[in-house]
Amino acid sequence: MSATLRIARSGEESQAIRLVAACHVETGRAPDPDDRDIAISALLAGEAPGAFYLIGPPSSPVGYLSISFGHSISEGGTVAYLDELYIRPSVRRRGMATEALLALLKMLSQHGVRAVHATPPPGETSLLSRLRFTDQEIRLLTRIL
Repeated sequence: MSATLRIARSGEESQAIRLVAACHVETGRAPDPDDRDIAISALLAGEAPGAFYLIGPPSSPVGYLSISFGHSISEGGTVAYLDELYIRPSVRRRGMATEALLALLKMLSQHGVRAVHATPPPGETSLLSRLRFTDQEIRLLTRIL
């Protein structure tokens, strides 16, 4: 199975929401479903500074990744943040996450993105390490608004 990566568009909300909900159940996250769905719809409609990519065949995607964009003085321009990456359990260990991330990194680089940041769950850094992500030893503090 190929890890075809494509930007999800308006009209594909149901596929996106289903995959995100499965990811959140598996990882124990419990965002408000209405807020989650609004955030997904904003990405698919191009109303948010980011993108939502479906992974796998168009008729039956097997995963997704979500990125957001920002601007960094220290990085010298546009940066991307890998918000979420998910592959359905039944098709894991086939290299699709690696293939999808490599395609994304190449595409972002070609469009002038200077860096991609990711915050993996504790103990789950092997994929990112293989793709030469390095620990910047920066603490991230968050205030929910």
